[in-house]
Amino acid sequence: MTKDAAAQPITHSTTIELCEPAPAELPVGSTLVMQIRVSCPAGCDLSGLPLMVTGPGGEVTTIEPRSNQELAPQEAALRDISLKVPPQVGEHVWSIRLPAHESAGAQHAECTLPISIRAKPHATSLAVWAIPSPVVMGERFSLKVGAKSAAGYELSGRRIQVSDQSGRVLGQGHLQAAPWPGTSALYWTEVELPAPDREGMFWCAVNFAAADIETPHEGSSSKFSVAIVRPPEHKLTIEVLEKDTKVPIEDAQVRLGAYGAATDPSGRAEVALPNGSYELTVWKVGYDTPGLTVDIHDDISVQVEAVIVPPENPDAAWLM
Repeated sequence: MTKDAAAQPITHSTTIELCEPAPAELPVGSTLVMQIRVSCPAGCDLSGLPLMVTGPGGEVTTIEPRSNQELAPQEAALRDISLKVPPQVGEHVWSIRLPAHESAGAQHAECTLPISIRAKPHATSLAVWAIPSPVVMGERFSLKVGAKSAAGYELSGRRIQVSDQSGRVLGQGHLQAAPWPGTSALYWTEVELPAPDREGMFWCAVNFAAADIETPHEGSSSKFSVAIVRPPEHKLTIEVLEKDTKVPIEDAQVRLGAYGAATDPSGRAEVALPNGSYELTVWKVGYDTPGLTVDIHDDISVQVEAVIVPPENPDAAWLM
């Protein structure tokens, strides 16, 4: 071996790796905190060396080594890195670099680790409530619609549209300045719509474009249905009593197809109906009631006798 060869410094390779894989995509503007490990296959201690991070816009920051001298070697080799996803949708790449250096009597080669993350818009969601049922054909009705950003961004003033199945816009509204009471970010509005001139289930779609929000958001849509009925012609009065005592039963739920009501303290409920035949069901926890078929051709009253259902004995299976 020649003198020059003996003096030639040893060069070791170096490695930068993520402790856990980076997510393929994240919402714009979010922050990702990860741990990386810096190592030399020859076992050299690289814990005291800073790392350079080049961001998607070319900005360079330094990751300093951990300062705690009592860390175990495997812990000292770890670094914490925080990446801020740009506010633009698309692919973004960061580069983590360990410059070439001399350590423990050996030269160490430069190494880099690219991290690629796709920035996606924030998601939005819709809620529809206070839908009346049924609605008389040809009349106007209103309901409430709310939109929410998954990141909690303010959505006040943005437009909500309601369309029929063909895409024709039936009504629209602008989200109010304050969220719905009891929520932190569900911005809402009331929308008035025309009912069609035909009987049956009427399907609509709520659409929120989200195009005018400064921070990119995805639009969202949701469907709902309304039962459309003929104009009422007669009144049905239902009286619900306990069978043995004849005591009125309050707050029993009465259903006749799309029509519904609840009994008052006197055990009565009134429902306006068009001519036709209906299956009458009455329901309340703790009671059993018979089903009835009611033919409506005039104003009529019916009485329903409910039988008290005894509570189940949880130990019944052990008593057999």
